[in-house]
Amino acid sequence: MPGLRTPTPGLSTAKRSTLGFAAICFGYFMIILDTNILNVALPDLRSSLHTSMAGVQWTVNGYTLVLAALLLTAGALGDRIGLKRLLLCGLTVFTAASALCAAAPATGVLIAGRVLQGLGAAALLPSTLALIPHLFPDAERRQRAAVAWVATSTLAIAAGPLVGGVLVDWFGWRSVFLVNVPIGVVTLLLISASIAETPRQLGTRADRAGQVLAILALGLVTAAIITAGSAGWGSLSTLLPGALGILAAVAFVVSQRRVAQPLLPPSFFAHRQRTTAVVSAALMGFAFYSSLFTLSLYFQQSRGWSPAATGVALLPATLGTVSATFLFYKRLARRLGHMGMLIIGFVGTAAGCALFVVTDHGSGYVLPAVGMLLLGVFSTFVLSALTSIVISTVPAHQSGLASGVQNTARQAGALFGIAVIGTVLNGAGFTGRMHIAAWLTVADTLLGFALGCLALRSRPAPEPEAAVQSTPGNVSARR
Repeated sequence: MPGLRTPTPGLSTAKRSTLGFAAICFGYFMIILDTNILNVALPDLRSSLHTSMAGVQWTVNGYTLVLAALLLTAGALGDRIGLKRLLLCGLTVFTAASALCAAAPATGVLIAGRVLQGLGAAALLPSTLALIPHLFPDAERRQRAAVAWVATSTLAIAAGPLVGGVLVDWFGWRSVFLVNVPIGVVTLLLISASIAETPRQLGTRADRAGQVLAILALGLVTAAIITAGSAGWGSLSTLLPGALGILAAVAFVVSQRRVAQPLLPPSFFAHRQRTTAVVSAALMGFAFYSSLFTLSLYFQQSRGWSPAATGVALLPATLGTVSATFLFYKRLARRLGHMGMLIIGFVGTAAGCALFVVTDHGSGYVLPAVGMLLLGVFSTFVLSALTSIVISTVPAHQSGLASGVQNTARQAGALFGIAVIGTVLNGAGFTGRMHIAAWLTVADTLLGFALGCLALRSRPAPEPEAAVQSTPGNVSARR
């Protein structure tokens, strides 16, 4: 394919690396933005397509489900076939699927388009992180790139409501998908011109059974949670998929210990702090995505604000993200280490979510604004810390797997967060239900704090030699 040709020879290696990194950040920004930009469009979408709350949840989770379920396979696939090739394929599918979503005449077609978007994003996302060691062999530049990669993610998450609100107010809900098309085309051209293909790790096989079991487990459990919002937790339509999903999850764990080349090698979790980082990704995915989902509905349904006004109201989360990334994290991480920042991040996020517990219809804007500011700052601490921990504790040839595991955990947390919180909010008395949702996020973040404390007190397992020599931030990661 044309995108696999040698990068433009007129550019120096340093310029190609910088341009290539900018290109993958564009692509990464686009797919992470898409996980959150739809939130402020949900009321308009629901009215336009005459769909139910369950239909609304599936338009969000159809994307997240496929993304979470396929990330592990995509991460390992990138190591086998080449990260650039996988990146270009993912971008192509994602861009085409965005056009389908924009033209969807009914909820079913929209959900199908979202599933295809998830497929493209799953192929794209792991390569964006895994390419960093290949673009920047120098440890210091790689560390800066890793922080910038996290900044791209958190900015996209925080900017989603603002961008989505403006687009919905001016052009309607379809525009939140249509905007991806020109961005996707430009990103494809930039990647083709600036990034060289990576070495292929041959001699490996795809764990097809593990992939099927992972999809079944995530999909069935999510379906059960969403169904519970309308049918009740005791109904057969809730219990049956829930039980089958749990069985699929157990079968997945067992299968990974028996196959020669598992989708998720059990040895990956031999490093205790790396395991904590992966679990933290899931917990923060739950807390952050579900909080923005809830607040987007709160400002529109409880306060009666427009989508654009809602996007502006959510700006404190963006401000917190930017300040944490560019002003605080690097300086504090040098003194406290990544594990220390992970713990601090969970405490601060819990404090921000606690303010949502006491927010109601009559509350002034300052109360939720401070909560969002804390959420933006301290969630960025957690995401930056866990990313540095994960990529600093694996050898370079497993960078695709590490990226896939980390992003799978975060997206799975977001998947279950939207499913659980959407079920809680599905009914009369929105404010009271919002308080229950906020308490759940507080509990989630306190669990992350407890796990971080336990990991910090434990003696970390020896790190792979290649990781110690070649990955960013390994000194502070081992503190």
